[in-house]
Amino acid sequence: MHCFWWDKSVELELGETGGYRAVKSTREAVECLLLRWPQHDGRALAAAKRTCLQALDGKIAIEKARRAFIKAAEEAHISIRSQ
Repeated sequence: MHCFWWDKSVELELGETGGYRAVKSTREAVECLLLRWPQHDGRALAAAKRTCLQALDGKIAIEKARRAFIKAAEEAHISIRSQ
């Protein structure tokens, strides 16, 4: 079975100000991107969705999904506490 856990979590501010969420896996990233993301369009967002779903299918490395997730957060101006 393919492991989707990241070596290092990404802590980002989603929702209320000062409330950080630690995203620890590709599955959690997909959930954030699809259900909790503050914007609904953007080049990096589309790339992150595609990349994370491909990683879940085992087609690409999960580290690429993590990097794409961070880029989408930067595009959305989401505060990231750890990368």
